[in-house]
Amino acid sequence: MAAVTLRLAEAADEPALKSLWCGAWQATYPAFDYQARWPGQWGRWHLLEAEIFVALREDATAGSIVGMLVLAPQDDDALLLEQIALPPTEQGSGLAHLLMLFAKQKAGSALRLTVNAFNERAIRFYEREDFERIGSGVNPASGLPTFDYEWRR
Repeated sequence: MAAVTLRLAEAADEPALKSLWCGAWQATYPAFDYQARWPGQWGRWHLLEAEIFVALREDATAGSIVGMLVLAPQDDDALLLEQIALPPTEQGSGLAHLLMLFAKQKAGSALRLTVNAFNERAIRFYEREDFERIGSGVNPASGLPTFDYEWRR
């Protein structure tokens, strides 16, 4: 895998982030309109005072965003892994693992996330990354069941 650089997202990255996020989610759940959901998602991250990181591959496609990571602070020195998104072409490349290592380094006492209960691929990934299921709920956007996971330092 070519080297990857992570940096904080800039305002100018929004169109590329929208394209990446919508494309990744559309490939996973084609029944939903992620283009319509983007403005709310973008606004939510800002309300959460989240840090949005972009992954750039240092190869022939340098400068193109190949991944994103959204981390939001929690009240107890933990971080919420709000989003991790890769285009389908990057799945299985090891990039998600690198993004997760970065998130764990940034986390204080814990890293938490919520995943759709039917997203088996993501659940397997989080469990391989040493996350433990700590609860369940419902996705407010879709009404579908979710699982809550946590990784502790």
